[in-house]
Amino acid sequence: MNIFDRILLVLFAICSAVISILLILLPFNNINFLSEDNILYYIRTMEGNYIYSVVGLAFFIVSIRFLTLALKVNNIREKDSYLIKHTDHGEVKVSSQTIVGLVESVSNKFSGISNIRTGVRIEEGILSIYITGEVVPEINIPNTSLELQSKIKEHVETCTGAKVNDVKVQITDVTTPLRNVK
Repeated sequence: MNIFDRILLVLFAICSAVISILLILLPFNNINFLSEDNILYYIRTMEGNYIYSVVGLAFFIVSIRFLTLALKVNNIREKDSYLIKHTDHGEVKVSSQTIVGLVESVSNKFSGISNIRTGVRIEEGILSIYITGEVVPEINIPNTSLELQSKIKEHVETCTGAKVNDVKVQITDVTTPLRNVK
């Protein structure tokens, strides 16, 4: 949430708190400024004064803004981090999404592993790669994982020139192979 939305949220919360307190106190007859005559007087003085309409419209817009923020599906991907390599000619930045693409190009070639999702963490020029996927029942998980880790590490280090600290593989499920139905 950006600073503008935070300021709007604070103002909206304060106004909502005041209105809530008034609604809590309304059933009690001890409030003189909220008597029926005073409320009718307040309403009559509002007639023709369009500032109240502007304030009401502003509250309506703020309410709609917060409603859309609350209902919005969080499809914002994690902020890209960059692998920065300094060369004699300047600086080269490789985004984490590029590294994810390199990992997926290797992992898609492996048979027996599917639904692969990749995460990359870059800390001080060292890469950590996380892979989550599913396997078919006939596969040897330790051997395939070891081979996958080795190929990914080699490919990413060759393409980026960066050191891959570790490649973690997590197998989440066993997929059922598709059968030919006649």
